[in-house]
Amino acid sequence: MLSGVMEPYVIRQGDTLATLAYRFGFDADVVWNDPKNDDLRKLRSDPNILKPTDILYIPERASAPSFTLVTGTMNSFVSYEPTVPIHVHFVDRRLASQPLTVGELEDLTGLSTDSSGWAKFDAPVTLRTATVTFPEVPFTCTLRVGQLDPINTLSGSYQRLRNLGYIDATYDDTCSLDVVRSALAALKQDLAAPSSAAPEGPDDDGATPTNANNGMNDDGTMDDETSKLLLETHGC
Repeated sequence: MLSGVMEPYVIRQGDTLATLAYRFGFDADVVWNDPKNDDLRKLRSDPNILKPTDILYIPERASAPSFTLVTGTMNSFVSYEPTVPIHVHFVDRRLASQPLTVGELEDLTGLSTDSSGWAKFDAPVTLRTATVTFPEVPFTCTLRVGQLDPINTLSGSYQRLRNLGYIDATYDDTCSLDVVRSALAALKQDLAAPSSAAPEGPDDDGATPTNANNGMNDDGTMDDETSKLLLETHGC
């Protein structure tokens, strides 16, 4: 438990526990396990996948650190920016076992996906985008680091299904139950019949082809089986 005053911080898009700990200078594990954050821990299984408007209690802002300077001499300071692991799953089979580069991290060399399409590397905690290029395919994509919403939210399900190609990238209504249900139906159909055609997005009008909820409840949460299926397919 932390001593001193804990104050509420409203999560914004892109915030993670790791980035906030670096920004405000607190211990991420201690803050996350503080009793003041019990309710948030019960709601979010991963502290680095939070949703805008979540409330995280953090230590009262401390003043900026001060240093003693010696006049007439060179005063040197070194700052070390912490890193976090980035794991990305590329489901396109052409991208498995392929060399890759990350444009923003030129010092990282020898990177490649494994036989299942996973790319894993460490990045500065402040990294917001990562441009991944597969020179031999060729293929380039831009990853938005820390932008994924929790799986048990409607927007989180929408984001994962869009990443998998079951929702058209140009469609931008993250609050449409019908679109998500339609995409879940297509995902389940493809997993049941791997030889079927490529996944299709929602109809132009966003309508669900059947009356079934396809595992998506009216409040935007999924049943446990569907949630596990989507997490396993998407990778996180």
